[in-house]
Amino acid sequence: MAIFSTSKSNQGSSSLQSATIATLGGAQISLTLLEKMTDGVPVPFVKATAGTAVEIIRITRVIQSNREECEELLKRSASLLVVILGSFSGKAETAIPEDIKPRVERLANTFHEVRTTLEKIEKRNGKRRAMLYHYDNAEKLKGCSFKLDWAMQEFQVESQVDSCLKDLERHEELRKELQDGRNEMRKGQEEIQKGLSEVRDAVKEQKAADVTLSLPSTVMPANPRIFGREEYVNKAILLILSETSARIAILGPGGMGKTSVALKIVHDARIIKKFGKYRLWVACEQATSVPLLIELLAKVLKLPTSASGDRFSDVIAFLESLDVLVIFLFDNFETPWDIEGQRSDFGDVLARLASIPNVSIILTMRGNQCPYEESIDWSLPRLPFLTQLDLVAAEEAFLRISPNSSGDAELHTLLRELDCVPLAITLMAKLASGGESVHELLLQWKTERTRLLGQAGGDRRTSIEVSIKLSMDSQAVKANKDAITLIGIFAMLPGGAAVSRLPDMCPSIPNWNAALRVLLGAALVYHNPDRSLIQVLSPIRSYVLLHHPLEELPLGELQASYYRLAGKGASQPGDPDFLTNAKELGMEETNMEAILLDALQRQEKDKSSIISASLDYSNHLFWTQPRSNIMTVTTEVARTHHDPALADCLNTLGLILQYQTHYDAAKAAMEEAQAEYVSRGNRSGAANCLKSIGQILQMQTQYEAAEAALKEARAEYISLENRLGAANCLNTLGEILQLQSQYDAAEAMLKEARAEYISLGDRLGSANCLNALGEILQGQSQYDAAEVMLKEARAEYVSLGNRLGATNCLKSLGQILQMQAQYDAAESTLKEARAEYISFGDRLGAADCLKSLGGVLLAQTQYHAAHAALMEAKAEFVSLRNRLGVANCLYILGRESRIQGRFADALSQLEEARELYCAIGQVKWAEICSEQSSLASTMDSSA
Repeated sequence: MAIFSTSKSNQGSSSLQSATIATLGGAQISLTLLEKMTDGVPVPFVKATAGTAVEIIRITRVIQSNREECEELLKRSASLLVVILGSFSGKAETAIPEDIKPRVERLANTFHEVRTTLEKIEKRNGKRRAMLYHYDNAEKLKGCSFKLDWAMQEFQVESQVDSCLKDLERHEELRKELQDGRNEMRKGQEEIQKGLSEVRDAVKEQKAADVTLSLPSTVMPANPRIFGREEYVNKAILLILSETSARIAILGPGGMGKTSVALKIVHDARIIKKFGKYRLWVACEQATSVPLLIELLAKVLKLPTSASGDRFSDVIAFLESLDVLVIFLFDNFETPWDIEGQRSDFGDVLARLASIPNVSIILTMRGNQCPYEESIDWSLPRLPFLTQLDLVAAEEAFLRISPNSSGDAELHTLLRELDCVPLAITLMAKLASGGESVHELLLQWKTERTRLLGQAGGDRRTSIEVSIKLSMDSQAVKANKDAITLIGIFAMLPGGAAVSRLPDMCPSIPNWNAALRVLLGAALVYHNPDRSLIQVLSPIRSYVLLHHPLEELPLGELQASYYRLAGKGASQPGDPDFLTNAKELGMEETNMEAILLDALQRQEKDKSSIISASLDYSNHLFWTQPRSNIMTVTTEVARTHHDPALADCLNTLGLILQYQTHYDAAKAAMEEAQAEYVSRGNRSGAANCLKSIGQILQMQTQYEAAEAALKEARAEYISLENRLGAANCLNTLGEILQLQSQYDAAEAMLKEARAEYISLGDRLGSANCLNALGEILQGQSQYDAAEVMLKEARAEYVSLGNRLGATNCLKSLGQILQMQAQYDAAESTLKEARAEYISFGDRLGAADCLKSLGGVLLAQTQYHAAHAALMEAKAEFVSLRNRLGVANCLYILGRESRIQGRFADALSQLEEARELYCAIGQVKWAEICSEQSSLASTMDSSA
C-alpha cells in the first residue's frame, strides 16, 4: 500500500522524514534527539502519542531477529512520528481543530497495540528462542507494519500536512536541528563503533571463559559395578542395538542408581563396538539454561568457537555431517526439565537431536514419564520404572563396601528398613566399613532416620536427604498445594495406601487425583504391580515424616478413617460379615498398626476414640493372628490416662495372651482386670475375669486351683442371677473332671449344665455340652457312642447356623476315625473340617486339623507327606504364637524321626517339645516326651 506523497506540499515533511530515518540505524543519540523533539510538543495527548512512537522505535532497534521486517516497521514508525512532530510542534492545544483530536486518539490506540506486540516479541530475544519463533515473529511484525500503514492513510497525511505545516520557518529550524544532530552523531559514531567492537570482543572472550568454567566435565565416568540390574541393562542394550536411532529413558526415584545403570550400558562392549568414540556424556546438573546445555553439547563434541555465534546450528550441522553413529547419555535431565518456563525450550533441543538419523539418546531422569513425548518417539518397549533392589542384590551391594558385615544376623533387617534403596545401602555400608556394627546402625536408623545418611554440604550422590529434597522441591510438587499433604498421608502408611480408600482418608483433598499424578510424576511414590496401592520407599517416608509432618486436619481425617475401619474388628467367626471384615482388615494390618501406635504415642488428652479402635482391632487379631503389641501399648495408655476402658483393655490383653499360651502373663492381666472391675463396681466383669483365670489354670493343669476359681465365679454369677454365666462355669468344671479322667463326675456335671442351658433356651450352650460329652466318650474309647453324640451336637450347631461348633464336631469325628484306624475316612473328614475352618477364617482350627492329618499319614507310613503336613502345621502355630500347637507338632515329628531311625533328630525334637510343655504347665505331656526320648536313645545305642 503506497502512502508516501511526492507532492511539493509534502517535500519538507519528506526531507525531515528521510533525515530522521537515516539517523535511526546509528547510535543511541538519535533516540535522545527524538525524545527532545517530542518534548517540544505542548499538547499533552499528542505528546503522549509521539512518546509511544519513540518507544516503538526503541524496541524495534533491540529486537535481534527478523531484521528485515523490523526495518520496514521502523520506517513506518519514523514516518508517522515525523508527521506528528511536524504537525503539532509549537501549537497550543486551543489551536488544534476539534475534528483532529479523535484521529489522534485512534492513532494513539494503534501505536499502543503495536507496542504491546513488540514487547512480546522482545521477550523472545535470544538466539535459541529467536530461531524457534522466527516465523511467528515475522507474521506479527508484518501485521504491525500493516496497522501503521492503515493509520497513516486514515490520518490523511497529505491534507493534514498542508493545513498544519504553515510555519515553514519552524519547519526549517527543525530540519536544521536534525542536521546538527546528524553531524554530532557522525562525529561520535566512529568512537562508539570502535568502543563497541572492543567491548564485544572482550565480552565474547569473557562469556566463553565463564561458560567453560561453569560447565561440568564431559569425560565419561568409569564403568561402575552394579548389583541386581543385569537383566535391566541387557534389555536396554538389546533395544539400542535393534535400532539405528534409539531413544531410551531410564526413569525412577532418586537414589535408585539410574546413572550407574546408564553408565553400565554405554560401557558394554556391544555398545562400544556400535558407537566407538562417539559415546558422549552430558551431565545436566548444571545445565540451568538452554545456552548452557547447547554449549555443553558443543564442548562434548569438541567444536571450535563459533564464528557465527549460533552454537546450536553448529552442533546440528556437525552431527548431520557425521557418517558414524552417535549416542548421547543425558544424565539427571530432570534438572533442566524442571526449570520454570523453559521446559518447552529444553524439549525442543532434545527433540531436534532425536530427529537426527544417526543420533541415539539415553536419558536418566527422576519421574515416571518420558520427557516431550508429543515430539519425541521414544523406543518401544519402554524400559520399566527402576525400583529398589531385591534382598540378595542389596546384600551383595552392602558387602562389596563392608565385607566385615558378612554373616551379621541383623543385616537383612537393616536392608529391609532401607527398603533396599541403592543409595541408602551405599551410604549405610560406608558407615559400616568405618567400624560401626550393623546392630548400632540399625538402632541409629530407627532414631535418626534419613539424617543418619546425610552429609554436610553433600550432594544428591552423598546425601539421601539432599537426593530426596531435590524431588520434594521440584516445580510440579511446589505448584500443587495438596501434593505435600498427600505424600504426608502416604508416609503414615508403611503398607501402602489403597487407592480405593483415598476419598475416605482425605476428604479435605477433593482433587487428590491431581496431587497423586504430581507425586507419581516426581517419582516420590509409585504404584504396586496391580496398581491397587500407592507406595512410598522407606527413606522417602522417613524424610517426609521428619520434615513434612501432617497438619492437624488431614491427620485427624486419616485417623478417623482407620478408626472406622477398626470398628469392623468387633465381629467374630460365625458372624455373617466376619470373613469380609477380616479380609479387609487383613489387607490393612500394617497400616492399622502404624496409625494406632502413632496415635497412642501422641499427647492428646482424649484417648477414648483410639482406645475404642484398638479394642475392636485387637478382637480381630484375637480371631485371625493373635498379637498383643497393640493391646499392650493401649493398656498402658489407658492406665496413664485413668481411662474407664482400662479393665476392658486388660481383659482383652489377657485373652490374647491366653490364646498364645502365655499363661502366667495372661493370668496376671486377668487378675488386674478383675481388680479394676471391682473398683468400678462392675461385678459381672469381675466374674468374667475370674472364670477366665479358672480356664487359664485348667490349661496349666492346675486343676484344683482352676476348680476353686470357677466355683467362686459360678457363685458370683448365681448371686447376680446370671444363670448363663453359672452354666458356663459348670461346663468348664465338667471339662476339668474329664481331663482328670473322672469321666462319671464329668458326665454328670456336663449333663447338669446342659439341663440348665435347655431351661434357659440356650441351644448353643446345650450343643457345647453335647460336644463335650462326646469327647468324654471318645476318651473312654466308646467310639460308637461318641460318634452318635458328636453327630447330634453337630446337627444342633448346623441348625443354629454356628459353623464353628459344627466344624469342631467334624474335626472330633475325624480324630475318632483315626483312632479306629479308618485312615481314609479320617483323612477325608479332617480335610473337610480344615477346609471349613479356612472358609470362615479360623486359622487355629485349620492348623489343628493339619496336625491331625500329619498323624494319620504317619500311621499309614507316608513319612514324606506326614513330615510336610506337620512342618506346615508347626509353622502356622508359630505364626499364631500357639506354643501348645507347636509342642504337639514337635512331639509327633519326634516320633516320626524315631520310627525312621533319625535318632539325633528325634532327640532334638522331643527335647524341644518337652521344654515347651513344661513352659505351659503340661506336665503329663512333658513326661511322655521324656519317655519317648529314652526310647530313642536306647534304639540309637542298639543300632
